[in-house]
Order: sequence, then structure tokens, then C-alpha cells
Amino acid sequence: MKSFWKRIGVASLACAALLAAAPRAAADEQLDYDITWVGVSVGTMVVRSGTNAAGHLVRSLRIWNRPWIALVYPVDTTVECEIESTPQGPHHVVRKRVLENDFRQDDVLELWPDQGEAYWSNAVQHVAYRSVVPVGSRDLASFFFDLRDAISGSPLQVGGDYQLVMDGAIHDLKIEIGAPKTLRTPFGKQAAIPVSAESKSPTLFSRNRPKSVWVATAKPAVLFADVESRFGPVRATLVKWTMDGAPVALAPAPAKP
Repeated sequence: MKSFWKRIGVASLACAALLAAAPRAAADEQLDYDITWVGVSVGTMVVRSGTNAAGHLVRSLRIWNRPWIALVYPVDTTVECEIESTPQGPHHVVRKRVLENDFRQDDVLELWPDQGEAYWSNAVQHVAYRSVVPVGSRDLASFFFDLRDAISGSPLQVGGDYQLVMDGAIHDLKIEIGAPKTLRTPFGKQAAIPVSAESKSPTLFSRNRPKSVWVATAKPAVLFADVESRFGPVRATLVKWTMDGAPVALAPAPAKP
């Protein structure tokens, strides 16, 4: 269990579940997930979306494990993306802080997708550099928010090949969308669309692979996010969803004739 959290890959869960938060809206949204490993609850994930005092869109994800596990192997990881509109196009600032037992990560990615420029700094290793990236590249957080928006009808094309800028490197990713199915969820039976991510990079998801993400069709939110780990299946299940502090209701899927 001590190495479990390190090997399930917090990045894999983040990649799968950052589909979860809101489209570009002023409302403050929060989605709470229960993380299970072979059916045992081992952690919590909270996804938030809203605007800050400067009026910038902010999307964040935090994952931490249960106290009984944290006694021997503490995990507390936060990824936050702030997006500012500028005359040169959107400016993304992604802050990633990782605590996994004795491992620490504290880095910042600044990305200008329309300009094809990125700046990455690592406070732990004391390194920083600027690089040229493909125009239209996305950071991990905003990519999966945009993909969720696409499923709900935004102009972004669903599926295909994309470039992610993450941990100081560019990663190629292929997204596939499957046929909708009806699933049993904490909100009753829900119609959902499966989304899968296949990495073309030798380092992205090298240990753990996001298997599938199930996005509700009634109101786009991730109901389940599944990751294949070296120690078995890991699942994040949506258990609570609020908008401006009020619960969001999901109508049950209609019964089949």
C-alpha cells in the first residue's frame, strides 16, 4: 500500500477526471469524487471551477488519500490552471504541487497556445526554460475541460490527435469517443458517453493508463474515471456536485421501451 499511491499515477487520475468541471461560466462549481482501489475507498478528489478576484477563469483539482493510508504514505496533490485573456490570446498559468511520501514537486507552466510559446519552472530542481510548442497545444487541465465542453456542444472537435504540454515536455495524445450507454451511478441510472485517451508519448502514462472516462449526457460531468494501474483497477466516482453551493440534480435516464 505504501507504493500504491505513487504507482497509480495521480497524473492519470487527473488526466481522466479533469473533464469533470464546468464549461466557461461565472458560476462556482465543485465536484467531489470517491477514489476506490479494487472496491476499497482510498482517497478523495475535488474538482473546482470558477473565477477569481481578477476575473480570470480558474480550474483546479486536488487529490488526497484517506487518513489511515496517509499515516504511512501521505498523498496531497493540487493542480490549478488560471486563464487570462490578453491581446495576444489566452495566457495559461498552471501550478502543480505534489506531495507523495518523500517525493515533492512544485512547478509552474506558463503557456500561450495561440503563440506557440511555453515557459516552465521547477522550484524543487531549481531549473527553468522557455520553449517553442505547436500552436494550439494545451496544458493538461484546460485540455480536458475543453474536451468536456466539446461533448456538451462547443466548437472544439471531439476526438483526434492533440498535443499536451506537461512536466516540461510535449506529449502526443489520441482521443476516442464511444457510443453512449446507461450506467448505474450514485445519481441513479444515467446515460453516459465513454471517452478514452491513448498516449503516443513514451513517458506520459508510462506506468498507469487512463482506461475510460464516462461523461453524462444529461448535464456534462464525469460520472466515473477509470485507471489501469500496476496494482489493479482504480476508479473515481462522482458522489456530490454543487453549483454556487446548491446541489445539481441529474434526471435519471429514461426507461427503455
